[in-house]
Amino acid sequence: MTHITLTPEQAAILASAEGLVALRRPDGSFIGWISPGTKFIIPNECPFTPEEIAAAEKEAESEGPWHTTREVLDHIQALQDDQQ
Repeated sequence: MTHITLTPEQAAILASAEGLVALRRPDGSFIGWISPGTKFIIPNECPFTPEEIAAAEKEAESEGPWHTTREVLDHIQALQDDQQ
């Protein structure tokens, strides 16, 4: 996996951002957005509005209920078993 390490100045800008941050190449061409609260990278064509992203981030911070990946996979397997 490739890693890019931000400079201290870039990290400070990201940490102080209150909303989406546009990522651009040195020539100014657009790459995508990052949502600093969740570190979620949004592709070039964002299918969500800032309001939808904020609502999803709020939901992710909620009390749950939450399920582990194993619980979800076991549930899916049980559903598939029931269909056979």
